[in-house]
Amino acid sequence: MKKIFLLFAMLLSVSTIFAQKTIENPKTGFSAAPYLSIKKIEITDSTTVISFEITQYSGFKFTIPKQTYIKDVANEEKIFIKSAEGISLKSGNVVPESGVLNYKLIFGKLDKKVSKIEYGEANDGGNWFIYDIALQDIPNPSGINKELEGNWFNAENGNWEIGFYDNNLVFKNQVWNYEKVALKKGNGSVNLTHENQKVTLFVKKGKEGNYFIGENPKSLIAFANKSQNEIAKLNSADIAYGLPIFKSDSATYSGYIKNYSPKTAVKTIAIHVDDIITGAQNTFVAKIKDNGFFSIKLPLYYPHEVWVRSPIFNGSVYLEPGKDVFQLFGDKRTIYMGESGRLNADLLKTQKIRRTDYECMMRTILDKNPEAYKVYCQNVANKKQEALESLRKSNAIEAKAYQIGKLEIEYNVIAQMMNYQRDKETAFRLKNKIPNNQREISLKKDTLTADYYQFLTDGIINNPLAVISTHSYQNVINRLQFLDLLSIGNISNSFLETADEIVKSGYSLTKEEQQLLIDFKDVETFQNRPAQKDFDKKYGKISVSFFAKHQKIIKEIRKDGIYNTSDLEAYLIKNNIPISKEEKEFLKAEKRLAKGTSPEQIKKNVSVYEELNSFYKKHQILLSQIYNDKRAAFRNKKLAELFNVKAGFATDIMKSQEICNKVVDQVTPLSEEELVREQQSIKTPFIADYIKKCNNETQAKIEANKSKTGYVLNETPKTEANKLFAEIMNKYKGKVVYVDFWATWCGPCRSGIERIKPLKEEMKEKDIVFVYLTNQSSPEKTYSAMIPDIKGEYYRLSTDDWNYLAEKFNVSGIPHYVLVGKNGEVINPKLGQHSNEDLKKILEKQM
Repeated sequence: MKKIFLLFAMLLSVSTIFAQKTIENPKTGFSAAPYLSIKKIEITDSTTVISFEITQYSGFKFTIPKQTYIKDVANEEKIFIKSAEGISLKSGNVVPESGVLNYKLIFGKLDKKVSKIEYGEANDGGNWFIYDIALQDIPNPSGINKELEGNWFNAENGNWEIGFYDNNLVFKNQVWNYEKVALKKGNGSVNLTHENQKVTLFVKKGKEGNYFIGENPKSLIAFANKSQNEIAKLNSADIAYGLPIFKSDSATYSGYIKNYSPKTAVKTIAIHVDDIITGAQNTFVAKIKDNGFFSIKLPLYYPHEVWVRSPIFNGSVYLEPGKDVFQLFGDKRTIYMGESGRLNADLLKTQKIRRTDYECMMRTILDKNPEAYKVYCQNVANKKQEALESLRKSNAIEAKAYQIGKLEIEYNVIAQMMNYQRDKETAFRLKNKIPNNQREISLKKDTLTADYYQFLTDGIINNPLAVISTHSYQNVINRLQFLDLLSIGNISNSFLETADEIVKSGYSLTKEEQQLLIDFKDVETFQNRPAQKDFDKKYGKISVSFFAKHQKIIKEIRKDGIYNTSDLEAYLIKNNIPISKEEKEFLKAEKRLAKGTSPEQIKKNVSVYEELNSFYKKHQILLSQIYNDKRAAFRNKKLAELFNVKAGFATDIMKSQEICNKVVDQVTPLSEEELVREQQSIKTPFIADYIKKCNNETQAKIEANKSKTGYVLNETPKTEANKLFAEIMNKYKGKVVYVDFWATWCGPCRSGIERIKPLKEEMKEKDIVFVYLTNQSSPEKTYSAMIPDIKGEYYRLSTDDWNYLAEKFNVSGIPHYVLVGKNGEVINPKLGQHSNEDLKKILEKQM
């Protein structure tokens, strides 16, 4: 009996072995997470086990959503995850210090006939997808032998120059199609086509896995498939950047998404380019071709890092004016070719050195006073500089990458020390789990004097070459602009002083405005009488809060433009609206004051103050410019007094950003006289010329917008506040509505609007409407000039209407998005920001 049982166990074991299929390092198609690789797939009669490896930075956090799945590419039936080994499915996971993490995911049974599967994450914001995972050995359809597949680096200089893939070949910054492959044992030729171009590559197998490849069979170049870093050698023209650093030009950014498949639904890549002279960030969109290639020419006037945003790649690339760079996506390692290819490869080597360890900083800052924190920051920076120096001495990086890294570390530490107050508060909130909307916290605020900021020297602040330091110098400039010690604060001018400053700026008052000056003087005399002054002294604060509290009621009961205290008091009593003891005293005092005032005088007072509001609204942008001029003069004076930093490059940058805020952001060009005056205030010729260029572009944009269509400016429905939103939505019944609360002055709002432009174009034939709501803080002139460039339905709400809707949807900041269904019902009152791909899915689901 015992022998029979043993035999049965052996047979069972053998049958289990035969039932299991193992695929090592399976070939895969497009991956949305190139740092995630499949090491092995084990298929049994009951389960499918996939072994994964993540190669990421230490501390990288990730979760595996509940409905992670695999499926046969030939049908839509998903097989969901059952369990995991090596990680948790219930909580988040962290990549260890080694930067590598291996784990297994266990799924249900796969049909034996399946030859290709797909891996994906179906919920909870999952975005890892791997397509066309082969469950059997599939030869390259082009006929390229397996040994030749992959990336090849010039053995002499280490540059990536050729990539052989399943369906395409990358060469000379282009993606080529295989026309004819004639290779025998690794030797022969490959004929390629790209649009109307043709090229033939001759291939000869070398020793130790190397190949000789070239367009001329008599002068082939040696290539190795080692990494760019392993064989990189210094360029003979190893020269750092010099002055002048600004140059009007453009850069070409191209790339290839390996194994790209249109079913990924990713059709575009967004590139965000910072503009240090305007202070703005401009968004450009590159369209991906069906073969996975994209290319875009970007205006660029100094070398710097730009941000690339896409589910395929979320990172940065360094661009140089007049040069090109080509990036490979979808591979485990990031590699580049082109004129700026070597620079980007070098910067990758310094990435870990340059990265700021914010978690360590947050843990450290709470235990340090300002001086001790400065010492800590400088020590960290010194270690980074030593590590960078070591790379340079070993010839691992060229001069430009070394220069960029050195400047970035230097300016990062300056920005970090300038951020002491803000970062300490953030660390305190994180440690004590205090939300940002809770203003009062028990953290004692340190007083930072000019002595703390002695690291701000003229040589550091006014260094034009600092602009190459990715975004670090821009951060320092931003901190300087808002440094308390350099802030002039709020300037409170009387109307007469304000009018005088407007006239001095070159503006001529109209006849109506000149009359307003006369009328104001009369009202001011009336307001300065002893009784009024005494009343303002005693009841000024309560008067402001009381009228703010009851402004809606006051609007309703005003007659002929005159407000009557007795009428308001009667209304409050009749409607059982409580009046405090302090408010009752205020109302009595106001009635006593009103007894000695004629109705004509009251009417005149009301009329003058209404005209004053119109005056300030009309001159809002000019007054802002006058304030900016005063603020800049004060800041320059304080920079010289406190830190011996002279007016120069940095102050020109700050000044130009303030000028361009009006010209570019607010779409309000300068007059010829204003432009000349502003240019004369700038010491750097390129910056002065650039402001003129921006001004000309804005004028051209306004002119072009006059003929644009696709936007509708609507009147806000006149209805009760609680019915306003429903009344607006009535117009769009039967369509899905994407509502955007925004403002012309809001950078993130405009960036979001720019980002979804390709999606709006893609879905223009669908039953979707984009509705834009703003308030009176968007200047009418700017608003009118800006909206023709943004397709959609527009409403410029009154302050009261905006406040009501802000309360209804809990709008604590903008941009704020609301999703409304076809029936007019709110589906999501706080939609949040999404990638175009995710937003498309959300909108289509409601259709």
